[in-house]
Amino acid sequence: MSPLDILASRLPADAISTDPQTLRNHAIDSWSLALLRRVRGDDLPEPCAILFPARTEEVATILAWASQTGTAVIPRGAGSGVCGGAQADPEAVVLDLSRMDRIGPVDPESQTVDVQAGVRGDRLEEALASRGLTTGHYPQSIAISTVGGWIAASSAGQASTGFGAIEDVLLGLTAVLPDGAILRLRPVPRSAAGPDLKRLLIGSEGTLAVVTEATLACRARPQAWEWLAFGYHDFATLAEALKDVKRAETGAAVLRGYDETDAQLGFGALQHTTGCVALAGFPAGPPGLDARKQAATEIMRRHGTDLGVRYGEHWWQHRNDAVRTYAQIMGPERAFGTGVIVDTMEVAGLWSTIPRLYHGIRTALSAHAQVVACHLSHLYPSGSSLYFTFLITGADDQDAETKYRQAWQQAATSCAQAGGTITHHHGVGRLKARFLEAELGETGASVLTRIRQAVDPAGIMNPAVIRL
Repeated sequence: MSPLDILASRLPADAISTDPQTLRNHAIDSWSLALLRRVRGDDLPEPCAILFPARTEEVATILAWASQTGTAVIPRGAGSGVCGGAQADPEAVVLDLSRMDRIGPVDPESQTVDVQAGVRGDRLEEALASRGLTTGHYPQSIAISTVGGWIAASSAGQASTGFGAIEDVLLGLTAVLPDGAILRLRPVPRSAAGPDLKRLLIGSEGTLAVVTEATLACRARPQAWEWLAFGYHDFATLAEALKDVKRAETGAAVLRGYDETDAQLGFGALQHTTGCVALAGFPAGPPGLDARKQAATEIMRRHGTDLGVRYGEHWWQHRNDAVRTYAQIMGPERAFGTGVIVDTMEVAGLWSTIPRLYHGIRTALSAHAQVVACHLSHLYPSGSSLYFTFLITGADDQDAETKYRQAWQQAATSCAQAGGTITHHHGVGRLKARFLEAELGETGASVLTRIRQAVDPAGIMNPAVIRL
């Protein structure tokens, strides 16, 4: 029997697929460069099989088999990752968790929910809405991403400024180690029982274990959202205003600041033509809303112009439209034609570094891209993320790829020189692996390598990702 036949004898009859179209569909994720290569007709590597477990125990069977046979395993949620974290190799199997989609039980007293890792974000929010609850975790990809993917990539949602990122929502988890052992970390609000193993797996992108189940914290679902919007002449003044709003503890769960280019892209439908835009979103329900909004208003109007509530309402209604636009540009229809590639770069730094990060990365990207836009979208008292969107056009697809690689190299170098981190919430994947050692340093890179070698001595877990 072949190794795959041996595995088939240990799993349910429909748990393995070698159908050619299924293999092709699972060969890449949503990384811009992989999508470009596919639409231009490159012969992309495909896995030898797709595995569809439905239970943690089936994942354990698969990983034990993979360790014994030396078969590489590429964990996959919904394939929405944009950094090449779920790219297949010819001798690898793709572990598709989409059948692990059970939601519940919900603990109403503790306000928690148990879920399997393959649950999509939109389905989870719909289920919780009937109980008046929410996780408060709203990534732009919520309809095409999974809980397991959020954990693997260290995700942050659009309301992370007020509701926290995935590490603040995740209370407990079950994961399967490379040898098939099952790790169960009980849900608690906090623990000092040694190093936080749960946190070690957040952002590990399937290189240390496969997360199969999670317990997430919930909160009361906002009854509605109330908005402030102000216009500014320059990005630095806008950033200063939003920093002060965050530090004033106004309770704004959403804080976003758009430079002039991004404001034109995001609010052109409102006839916005010039200047930067800052938004503050407040969940209705908690006490003191009027006073907190007034405090934020006083800060924002010091150097800004009141734009009214319609900017915030427009953003909330269209906040996830970019997912569809991206698919139209990078998918088979190629809305902007050949020789075009669009991508995003989300970095983060302390407030003292934000001006250098913004200008340095914008300059680096602009040397190769025709359009560069940026916004602040995840704010902390000590710093913020910067989310760049850029569009590159080349003479043809190959020229576009060359410019794309040059843009990333120059922008990543600028980020490191300014003291920022190369990724805030998209993860590393294959795209940013070559920049990781410069960020972690020689000692940090060595520690991460030794952890991987200790946990996965056979080297089967997503071996090309976060590789140093």
